[in-house]
Amino acid sequence: MRRLVLIVSALLSLGFGAVAQEAEQYVPTPVTVSSDMVRVGNHLFYAHVVLARQTLYSIGKAYGVSSLDIIDSNPKLDLRNRPIHPGDVLLIPVRKQSPAPAAPKDTNSAPIAPRDSVSAPIDSISAPIQAPDTLSAPKDTVLTPQDTLAAPGDSVLVAPEDSTVVVISEEDILPARPRFVYDYVDKVHVALLLPLSADSTPNSYYLNFYFGAMLAARDLGNEGIDLDVTVLDVNSSKDFAKVKKTLEQSDVIIGPVSTKDINRTLPHLPKGKFIVSPMDPKTEAVTKEHPVILAATPATTQIEDAVSWMKSNMGPADSLIIVKEANYPMSANSQYFIEHIDPVATGKTIQVSYALSEGIKMNEDFFVHHTHLKDTVTWVVAASEHDVFVKDVIRNVALQNYLSHNVYIYGPAKTRSTDMEEMCGARLHQSATYFINYDDPAVIRFINDFRALFQAEPDHFAFHGYDTLKYFVEICDNYGRNWPQKLDTYKMSGLQTNFKFFWDPYTEGFVNSGIRRIVYSPGFKVEVLE
Repeated sequence: MRRLVLIVSALLSLGFGAVAQEAEQYVPTPVTVSSDMVRVGNHLFYAHVVLARQTLYSIGKAYGVSSLDIIDSNPKLDLRNRPIHPGDVLLIPVRKQSPAPAAPKDTNSAPIAPRDSVSAPIDSISAPIQAPDTLSAPKDTVLTPQDTLAAPGDSVLVAPEDSTVVVISEEDILPARPRFVYDYVDKVHVALLLPLSADSTPNSYYLNFYFGAMLAARDLGNEGIDLDVTVLDVNSSKDFAKVKKTLEQSDVIIGPVSTKDINRTLPHLPKGKFIVSPMDPKTEAVTKEHPVILAATPATTQIEDAVSWMKSNMGPADSLIIVKEANYPMSANSQYFIEHIDPVATGKTIQVSYALSEGIKMNEDFFVHHTHLKDTVTWVVAASEHDVFVKDVIRNVALQNYLSHNVYIYGPAKTRSTDMEEMCGARLHQSATYFINYDDPAVIRFINDFRALFQAEPDHFAFHGYDTLKYFVEICDNYGRNWPQKLDTYKMSGLQTNFKFFWDPYTEGFVNSGIRRIVYSPGFKVEVLE
């Protein structure tokens, strides 16, 4: 109780800043050409199993075909409207007299992305994979020279002489999924491992996360869920000495936050249990080989969704403008954004580059060089993660709309401005990890409760603490101690965060792919699409 009083006092004495999130780095996954083939009628296909951080572009490059070839060869996956996912089995056409090319050393890749369309579940595929007999371009797609498709008469596919032709099923490719065994939990024991630094200079962000989690625990208790919460300050050597015993007794383990603290906690983690990494996107790398669940959606997933969203809205005659910051190197995420747009460019694509000191030049480019803007819809993406530059692009796009042009800007969470009028004027379409609808009655109730209990305003950390504890306690209460095996079946829309996971047979952990699509429109209208 004394510790709680100290924490509350520390919280009230500290200011509440905005959430600062470091840009995560994009690490490519090489594409290895498959030796398995499937014959469909007179056509032959490679059977490629998608790995995390692979894209249509990188896969097509490795096999020597275009992204559109792959899209047309896999109609059941609906790749025109949704991204590929780890575990998808793609049919890659084998070109006439074209043996499989060697896998490139450096390829582009993509993260796990949301499944927005209805398709057969991974574990339900048993019949041989089917594909159309002819390949044709999508009706709303203008082909570029490198994406030219052969006429049906010239597209008879044959296997290289040294290849083995097999008809495969999903069970032949993917590792067996663990069998779920329900292990009843009468009380959910939760461990919160946070860098509170309560004995020195308390961290206001993580204290707010803790208080938000406590409000969630209260609400869950009122709903009839029996739970208890043990809190350890990982910055305290005295508290960290209790980690092993606490982990053994816990059903849900939230934290630590940083990769460093996760790595020093993993040796104490009992077999079969998982660590929920609540906030730091950089811990995504740990999920590949360790039982770690990333509760925050990575920037690359936001990019995937923004591109897919833009693609679904673009018309054949529309134009796409990619805006870069001159004289400044692009970040890995910005480079990934541009590369991932490749199969989306259905119309005229223009690249505009200007320095911040040349903001007026942006508008001159619109008028002098891009007169098509007067007659068609133009889509804009800002290939930058610098807040000031992105804000300037949004301002320029808003100005174009004020001048009666028809322009939209799409992007991930980094694509935003502090000026609501500018974002609405630019008709910003944003794919974000976090977004709070302050008109939601549940949000209003949470804010009022937080103010009453802690005499402070809840920040993004407080909302995330509430959502995270609520989601993982509920799934444990529903499915018992083996709840991690049911992550991909349990989805939740929280106060600030959506939780949506997919089972990837090639990784030990899980990464949240929940996205909130936010549409800003003139007249200060904001719509949340979930």
